[in-house]
Amino acid sequence: MLDGTKMVEIKTSNGNTYEWDDEIGLLIPSSNTMKLVINEISNNSYSNENEIIKDLLKICDADDVYYYHSWMKKLNGIKNKNHNQEISQEITTSNIREYLLRTGYSQLILGVTEACNFRCKYCAYSDNYEYSRNHSENYMDFKIAKKAIDYYMSLIDEGCRYNPLRKPVIGFYGGEPLLNFRLIKKCVEYVKRCYENEGVKYHITTNGSLLDREKADYLMDHDFVMSISIDGPEDEHNRNRLYKNGNGTFKDVMKNVRRIIDVKYENISSMPVIDWKSDLFKLEYFFNRDDVPPVSTVTTVSTNSGCRYYEQFTEKDKLGFRELLKKARDHYFKSLDVEKQNERPSFFYKLFNEPLEKVFLDCVSIYSPPSIMPFTDACVPGLKLFLDVRGEYHACEKLTSNHPIGNVNEGLNYEKIGELMRNYLNHMDKCQNCKVKRRCFYCYLVFENNVGFSYSSEFCKEVESKQKTNLSESITIAEINPRIVEENSVLYKNIKKYYGD
Repeated sequence: MLDGTKMVEIKTSNGNTYEWDDEIGLLIPSSNTMKLVINEISNNSYSNENEIIKDLLKICDADDVYYYHSWMKKLNGIKNKNHNQEISQEITTSNIREYLLRTGYSQLILGVTEACNFRCKYCAYSDNYEYSRNHSENYMDFKIAKKAIDYYMSLIDEGCRYNPLRKPVIGFYGGEPLLNFRLIKKCVEYVKRCYENEGVKYHITTNGSLLDREKADYLMDHDFVMSISIDGPEDEHNRNRLYKNGNGTFKDVMKNVRRIIDVKYENISSMPVIDWKSDLFKLEYFFNRDDVPPVSTVTTVSTNSGCRYYEQFTEKDKLGFRELLKKARDHYFKSLDVEKQNERPSFFYKLFNEPLEKVFLDCVSIYSPPSIMPFTDACVPGLKLFLDVRGEYHACEKLTSNHPIGNVNEGLNYEKIGELMRNYLNHMDKCQNCKVKRRCFYCYLVFENNVGFSYSSEFCKEVESKQKTNLSESITIAEINPRIVEENSVLYKNIKKYYGD
């Protein structure tokens, strides 16, 4: 039966109460009768449940008692041995390989250069991050890129028997990738020549300063998805995003971006980064303008191990940002009806709807996490492939170079992938007893240090209270606008994707 001692109580701003059952992966509307039924059946040593029911009928409404008892039995019917989120599947090379053939290889990301014409103050490759590399003048050679493309396409081809709908995606990353525009063009032309029928999609993450007419026209002609790093209006953007000489970059970036917007190109978006000095209401106004690309993601400057960026801020800055965040969140809650009428998602939508999407897309599910990686939001390395300028594969473009998982000459090394996963999971010592582990959005990047990984018990001091707050905020939005839940469900998204509205 359900164990009431393992459930987490969640109260919303609307005064309603729910129970989060991490074992099953469901949010359950709560009542005093429900709690009594669960606790009595879970904790008492009655010879049979009928005796408990008789006692409960003396103090509770009969319809409620029978309803919740029947309801509990149905929930227990969907429980299975895997719901305890233990590592029930051995991490072997064959298990890893089969898992990736089914669900991995979603994108090949080519780190075409480690050079950059910006010196953003929060950059992961700056001196503010102890364990990451610094900028260099290293550029990828086409021979390395060609080998990676051929290998990636072979993996996609091999995985077709497991996942025939998967389409290959090739991304370009830096540094600033447009510094190596010549290589990008050679890669695209090679794919057109050798894999023209494979439906390859392209993506680029760029600071936008080098996106002149020639480059923009080429990217648009080849249907690139362009993610542009724009942090807001000029004063907000130029606070952190500077050229090497210390000059602001906003005007150059926006001149290039507006040329693309003027021709109505749709596959372009902004990726703002915020910190404790960001003026959230300024950003909301700016990103709602028609001459600015819509926001795809909002990122907070990382606080990962070895980060020194936040040392510049005072406690007053931190408290001030928390208060501003609360005002912005309250404003968003009150404006949900207006938000529904918007043709494109606002900055606040992306900032505050994220927890809701995470809850109803990733966490509220009776399906267990993959037994091969049951704890945290860490992927099985190979879900996407990042290739650095030297030709080494890594699990992610954001991880340091301390954990390579293969190279272009030998392909993926599944033994190294297994070692990385086992090392990581062995450091997740808090996860087994965590009451919100399905809600965990942490991954390798958060726990990485100069020798491996930090233990989760050292890092996750307030994780349960934070996730309770996130759950409360998410359910509050859902109560105000229930349609959001439907529109964020996996089923709804898949139906819309394949069959339209």
